Amino acid sequence: MAMRKKVALAMFSCAFFAWLILGCAPQPLTVTREPVELQVVTTDACGPLMTTLAEVYTVERAWVTVEVSVYNTTLAEERLREGVADVAALSWVGADAPLWATPFATDAIAIVAYPQVPADGLSQAQLQEIFRGRVGEWSDGVPIQVVSREAGAGTRVVFEAGVMGTFDVTLTAIVMPTDRHVLDYVAQTPGAIGYVSMGRLDAGAHVLALDGIRPTPETTADYPLAYPLYLAASSEPIGDARAFVQWILGEDGQRQVRRLFGPLPTQ
Repeated sequence: MAMRKKVALAMFSCAFFAWLILGCAPQPLTVTREPVELQVVTTDACGPLMTTLAEVYTVERAWVTVEVSVYNTTLAEERLREGVADVAALSWVGADAPLWATPFATDAIAIVAYPQVPADGLSQAQLQEIFRGRVGEWSDGVPIQVVSREAGAGTRVVFEAGVMGTFDVTLTAIVMPTDRHVLDYVAQTPGAIGYVSMGRLDAGAHVLALDGIRPTPETTADYPLAYPLYLAASSEPIGDARAFVQWILGEDGQRQVRRLFGPLPTQ
């Protein structure tokens, strides 16, 4: 009996000391990341894409919040310079703009018209004549209504540089604040013609070929009104802003980009 008590006592002692050792052993650390909030400003053309990129990026980064605000290019640049935003997605970066910028996609100006206009495509020369107001009717006699974007819109800057040259858009043009407004107005107004970012096209848009080519992510290398989109910052991004930019430029981000836009010219 005494022997049994000694064995039981020894077993208890071993169990007790094992518990002490395990209890005092270092335990795995759970690191809680500090919350990060990135402010992104974007042009109307890049709005849907940047919203998607923000959503995909934060799925595996629960500590990161990316707030996306949409402006025209001029206002987006102003927000960036004022320090309100960490990163911007822009349709146009002026040569004298004091910003860090790098291209991340290729967009194109799509020419859209009322679905029943008697035209499937135009040359650049014909398009310029229409937007100058020198051609007033379609071939079926329906008056042409030119639709343009507001001053400060990147798509307007690109369109005027690529199509109008030194000429002004006709004073009779209807001016719209967003590509969505252009698409809706053109779709409902007989004789209307306008321009939008390729990334804003929807299934119902009547897109005219330009010099025989329609804008798609696959044709931007040959389309005459293709142009780069830029990621920009007040200075070269660091920290979490840099990580977000690098992700967009990497394969995961570019996979999302190519759903709406063409790849970079070097790709």
